[in-house]
Amino acid sequence: MRELTKPLGLLFCMGALIISSCSKKVEPISADPTIINPIADYTITQDPTDGFTFKYNNLSKNFTKLEWRFGDDTLNTDDSPTHTFLSPGKYTTDLKAFSSTGNFSHKYTDILIDPDKILAVTTAKTGVTGQLKFSAVFQGKIATIAWTFNDARANPAIVTHSTDLNPIVTFQLGTFNSFSVTVTSDKGSSVTITKNVTTEGLATDITQSRIYAHSSNENFNQVNENSPHLIDGNIKTKFGYYASFPVPEIYTLQFPAPVVIKLYGLCNGNDSGTSRDPKEWYIEGSNDGNAWSTLDHITLVKGFYDMATDAGATSDAQRYNRWWYYPIPQPTAFSWVRWRIVSTFQSAFQMDEMAFFK
Repeated sequence: MRELTKPLGLLFCMGALIISSCSKKVEPISADPTIINPIADYTITQDPTDGFTFKYNNLSKNFTKLEWRFGDDTLNTDDSPTHTFLSPGKYTTDLKAFSSTGNFSHKYTDILIDPDKILAVTTAKTGVTGQLKFSAVFQGKIATIAWTFNDARANPAIVTHSTDLNPIVTFQLGTFNSFSVTVTSDKGSSVTITKNVTTEGLATDITQSRIYAHSSNENFNQVNENSPHLIDGNIKTKFGYYASFPVPEIYTLQFPAPVVIKLYGLCNGNDSGTSRDPKEWYIEGSNDGNAWSTLDHITLVKGFYDMATDAGATSDAQRYNRWWYYPIPQPTAFSWVRWRIVSTFQSAFQMDEMAFFK
């Protein structure tokens, strides 16, 4: 009997060890942590009485905290804030929504504040020759307004200032002038616009909006002085034709829709005095490219170089690259406009730039 008990005892111990060993390898399964994903969402409404102010309507879900960044170094944690920007520009709104588990999401939206949509200027003739009354239309409440007028009748230009809401200014006939106006709102937002003006009113350059341009003559020998340079917006380039100039020279532009041209400008070349200036020309308009109506007819007694001298220019720097502006006597809407030169002071021709204004 003693001999049997030893194996049985050994088996019992081995079984206990096996059971003990197996139980140590079994570990409890932990539950996955709960994750709450927030959704950042909102809509934006511009204040109809203030172009700088926007209302943000929060539509976020599963959030416990919000952080609004408006692209102008400001932070707001309100649920649905209202924000006022201080100047025009492009701003990116970033809403960051946090959940109770620390997760977050973003929504980004760009806002563009266009100065020309915030502030507009109108002009009206007073009945006095060359005199205009200016008015500012501002999308907000005006706290202060400051005007600067550059009158081109002298060289250098005469600069005047005004803080009137509706200043009255007199310009010299035939001059092309500029002005700027800065408006500050009652909330501290500020906007500045700069425009061109003649005695006929505001002048907006439309030359670059053309959809077609063609010259009847071309400079094939000098690509840096060919006809596209006449309307490239750069007075440091030019259109030059240095052989015997075959008049008429016809430079034709087409616009995407009929436009009323109130003014055109010519910028003379940078050498040769008056000899290459145009002498007689027509500005003509058409709505089909075939039948043309005269808008303006000019015959110069003196070329631009000599006229600049008569106007007080004392150096070639003041006589060349100089703009000369001509109002259209009876502005009429046309889709096609052309400059038809019928004579020059001598045989050759050059011109830095031409521009049309509405």
